Amino acid sequence: MALFSSQITQATGKARSLLAERSVRTEIADAGRGIEQADHVIFFAEGPGQFYQLGVWLATFERLASQGLKVGVVLMDALSAREALAATSLPILFSRSIEQIETKLREWDTKSINYVNNAQRNFTMLRLNGPAHIHLNHGESEKASMVSNQLKAYDFACVAGPAAVERITENIARFDPKHLVQIGRPQLDELELPRPSEKIRVLYAPTWEGDSKAMAYSSVSTLGERILAQLTSDERFEVRFRPHPKTGDVSAEAKKAVTGLKSAYAQTLDPVGDAAQSMVWADVAICDTSAMAYDAVALNIPLLLSGDRPSKLLDGLPLGQHLGNANGLAQRVAELAASGVAGAQKQLAQYFFATTEPGVATKKLNQLLNGLPSWRPSAA
Repeated sequence: MALFSSQITQATGKARSLLAERSVRTEIADAGRGIEQADHVIFFAEGPGQFYQLGVWLATFERLASQGLKVGVVLMDALSAREALAATSLPILFSRSIEQIETKLREWDTKSINYVNNAQRNFTMLRLNGPAHIHLNHGESEKASMVSNQLKAYDFACVAGPAAVERITENIARFDPKHLVQIGRPQLDELELPRPSEKIRVLYAPTWEGDSKAMAYSSVSTLGERILAQLTSDERFEVRFRPHPKTGDVSAEAKKAVTGLKSAYAQTLDPVGDAAQSMVWADVAICDTSAMAYDAVALNIPLLLSGDRPSKLLDGLPLGQHLGNANGLAQRVAELAASGVAGAQKQLAQYFFATTEPGVATKKLNQLLNGLPSWRPSAA
């Protein structure tokens, strides 16, 4: 039933996007936001339901633009283009035509096309010879999707650190590790530290249910109610609930659970748009296996990790940081906040991230992009 509902939602979204095309083009033109020149573009073909994948990179590319790189955002969905207009100051090209996009990229002598996911239409864009095709993804985790054979299609895959290199080379047959570039997590480079608080700030950021058993990491249906009930009833805590935006897209059970939790705990819903900024707010983070958990490690936020599926992250954390069945959660969170980040978690940060020093990850990405040559043949 949930799958049928998801198909209806997708069809409705496509219809709304088609109807919005003319007005969105006008909005881009009236705002003077079209791309005149772009040496480097982010390519995004998906609708607004997946916009979070693009959104986590926009601030990074704005910083790159401020450092002198000519960058832009290329979108194939009108509603996503409208969302990008509001979310970033970067110039934008919206077109549903791959041919038109290719023509523009050739005109601009674009040096790199950057991808934040493995969407199907990426692989039509990959037919364009010349620019470097660079996979960025939208987070670091040990989910099954992180070792997709699709990574072979790109000239470079930017990864967070040594753990990703090890994971990819061990799990993707015949993959050439020379295509991997360790850059850390640029999204964590310029975050505003929160003001001190008398209460213990706790972020519960579960992932979505996934589209297969291999991707089913979410705690929303199994532990969400117990986690939020225990923490919100204890005056020691200030709680924020940040469910993954795709929660409920596939599973009726997950949709029912997250809808109920959003209603019952509406006062805790995270008001912050930037996931990394939301994480740095917390004194303790409660996460499933997802990019949010690994960002907690990078930012030295004490982490409670749900689930018992084997992973380097779970294995490396002290047993006291395994969430388990959430019994006695409030006291465990208070003790974790008081004790701070364990040495074992600090070691994991070095394993998962090439750098956690603010500013260095963006610098590494800048060096990669800035070092790419023009692909046009020189004049004879």
